[in-house]
Amino acid sequence: MKIGELAERTGISRDAIRFYERLGLLKSERSHEGRHGYRRYDASAVRRVGLINQGKALGFSLGEIQELLDAWADHALSADQKRAVITGKIDVIAGKILALQALSLELKQVLAGIDEGCSAGRVGE
Repeated sequence: MKIGELAERTGISRDAIRFYERLGLLKSERSHEGRHGYRRYDASAVRRVGLINQGKALGFSLGEIQELLDAWADHALSADQKRAVITGKIDVIAGKILALQALSLELKQVLAGIDEGCSAGRVGE
């Protein structure tokens, strides 16, 4: 399939597909149709883009996604290694949740400290 069809099937832009290809997340072959040499993708590209999107939604960076996709595809990770990767990401997310909860508490304290008569209402006053 050409890049437009892949974009339509996956719901991402052609630019994103080109970007993923530059990063090595996707592979295409150049067809020899006419003088343009269009990119052609096989059916597995749809699944791969889906996995990339899922990885991003789960908080993985594109670099992490590339490593994981390659390792998963090559069966280079044992079940214990897969569990360790996912557990590590859970720990990172838990840390972010704690930081956001602390920020929320600070904002609530600032909000509670704002007087009705306060004209500036700046943080830290």
